[in-house]
Amino acid sequence: MVAMPMTGQRGRCALRSAQLRHKSKKGRTSPAPRANRGERDMRAILFTALAGAAIVAAPASAQPYNLTIAGYSPGGLVSTVGAGLDKALAAAYPGSTLTYQTSSGGLANAMMLEQKKVPLGLVADHELAVAVNGRAPFKKPLKDLRILFHPYSPGSRFQASHVIVNKAWADRYGIATVADIAKKKPPLRIAFNRPGNLDGDMSIALMAAEGITQADIRKWGGQVVRAASQEMTSLMLDRRLDGVSFGISINHPRIQEMDNGLELVMLPMSEAAVQKATNEVGGKPCMIKAGEYKFLAANSPSACIGMSVVVRADMDDALAYNIVKGVIDNVDDYRSAHRLLKSAVTLQSLTEAGGPAPFHPAALKYFKEKGLAK
Repeated sequence: MVAMPMTGQRGRCALRSAQLRHKSKKGRTSPAPRANRGERDMRAILFTALAGAAIVAAPASAQPYNLTIAGYSPGGLVSTVGAGLDKALAAAYPGSTLTYQTSSGGLANAMMLEQKKVPLGLVADHELAVAVNGRAPFKKPLKDLRILFHPYSPGSRFQASHVIVNKAWADRYGIATVADIAKKKPPLRIAFNRPGNLDGDMSIALMAAEGITQADIRKWGGQVVRAASQEMTSLMLDRRLDGVSFGISINHPRIQEMDNGLELVMLPMSEAAVQKATNEVGGKPCMIKAGEYKFLAANSPSACIGMSVVVRADMDDALAYNIVKGVIDNVDDYRSAHRLLKSAVTLQSLTEAGGPAPFHPAALKYFKEKGLAK
């Protein structure tokens, strides 16, 4: 915000003082003596210097931002990211607000950006790859999408695929791994994430890589439910599901809530199945370690996904630059939103190259200034 010199009451008083008339010896008023040319020049120089100083002294952070970012379901792990970004921007630009707008997921967010309905969107890396390459459900590549930064990378395990079942169900049918489901074909009521959210596609791909299709589940007397993590949790606690498969952070509150109401078992996946699914859908193989859950007896290979803050290529350079600067300069405020962000997010992960879309030029400019990109 630029400070405008000599405005308001103080400016009016100063102006009036400069126009005061003095009284002559006879009590009559007459105009104040006219300054000579040298004095006028000095006053002009002084005024210009003071005005310039006011402009320079005006803090760049004085202008608050009121922005909307398209997210995912309410209460999910991505909403935690939204809360952290809001906190970082408020620290950088006091009075700023980042409104988290729920949606059906990253594919919908990419389309809203394409249609100029929102200025920012959270899009998982595998969803962004679908959008920029024009794969279904898109009819053409979305070439105008750009990345500002990555709120989390695959290595943070902030979105790691889990297959968790009710222990009573697992004991009844002798199920200890995901592969056992394919072998023993028990009736299974399981939930995957909602249609339009590629986390659900990842779960379906992981199951298929283990030899279990949705048609198989139904054929064996089971049921496939598509729901967000909050609804999955409620259905598990109501005993209306036998299991869930979703991408979520290690020891996420949703899992803790289920664990408080049920005895659970986490079913390990095979490394081959994880590799096959990530090759097909996206993401990278990772590991959930034995002991990270009391109900996980052995290391379980998993698929981990990263996330990007995505904008349009025509976003104003100054706005893009200030958003990136605000988050990176206040990264501790962002990381404080979640314990995994605190331990896993680094300046390098935020600015990691090689994403599905190019960085916005203003973001790259800031990265280079900070020595985070060449």
